[in-house]
Amino acid sequence: MNKRVQAAWMALGITAITALPVFAAGNSSASPEPVTITTGQAKAEIMLGIESWSGDNTYQIGYPVHWFDGVVENGYFPFSQLEFPLDIYMISAKGNAEFHNIWMVSASVKKDISSPDDQMIDQDWITTSNPGQLDVYSNSDISEFEGYEFDVNAKYKFFRGENWSLNAGVGYIYQNWQYTANLVQQYSPSGQTGYDYVGDGTPAINYKLEYNIPYIQIGGKLNLDKQFSVEGNISYSPLVDAKNVDQHLLRQKVNTGDLDGSSWMFNLKGRYDFSEHWFMIASYDFKEMKTDGTMSAEFSNTYLYIYGVIPNHTVYEEIESTQHAMALSMGYSF
Repeated sequence: MNKRVQAAWMALGITAITALPVFAAGNSSASPEPVTITTGQAKAEIMLGIESWSGDNTYQIGYPVHWFDGVVENGYFPFSQLEFPLDIYMISAKGNAEFHNIWMVSASVKKDISSPDDQMIDQDWITTSNPGQLDVYSNSDISEFEGYEFDVNAKYKFFRGENWSLNAGVGYIYQNWQYTANLVQQYSPSGQTGYDYVGDGTPAINYKLEYNIPYIQIGGKLNLDKQFSVEGNISYSPLVDAKNVDQHLLRQKVNTGDLDGSSWMFNLKGRYDFSEHWFMIASYDFKEMKTDGTMSAEFSNTYLYIYGVIPNHTVYEEIESTQHAMALSMGYSF
């Protein structure tokens, strides 16, 4: 089944879930109350789902440049940008536990089940007298891809009403993205010579990006009906740690970055309980991470024989990731 068909089925499922509570509300006279919560007891849930992701992981580098011999060059930013796509499907598994209707803990894992169809885009601005002039542009196919995410959190309900509650908590997210890209074409939009290449189908770049994201969270839940509820959460992290490795295979060059910054995240989901135990959830997640730091560039010993030196150096780097995920999950309550 191709991605467009999968997306169509997902949209159909979400539409059905949205419509079910309206039908149920019109045919039920029961007062609103959670189906699966029993005060004073523990409750556990497991869920499996499919997620459709979009967005990108983009990094930029630029001045200042610190050369191996101590020379420092200052100038504009950026002089290079690489954009790695995130148009993928992921499978997810999640477990929740709730104690005394007050404390909640959860853990989830997500793993890719497809590779990006969109291409990796590489752009360079190398004319010092005109930093806004795009001089080199290339597009590459993603030939290999792997991605996964772990998320654990704990929350406490600090306000509770008859049909609603507010909660706050802490959590931690780990993400790992790995790409191999094959050059399709490179050329110079500004007309500079020496930059025209056509790929031969072999890998040109390997890229790995890791995020460590401890976060704080606040959210709420509203029971609209005996069987239907909506829940939303907003999260923020001022302590994002990012590490990336970029291997330019054709140039025998390895770039390694170490960055830190912040992130904010948003989640909205609707839940429909078919019975005391079975339920379905449709959700939307948004994440944005912004970090900066330094990236070191190391060339192979080949350069020593050609130029007499190995031109190792460090540059200033920024990474920005924007991630959207639409998900459909089926769950069971114990």
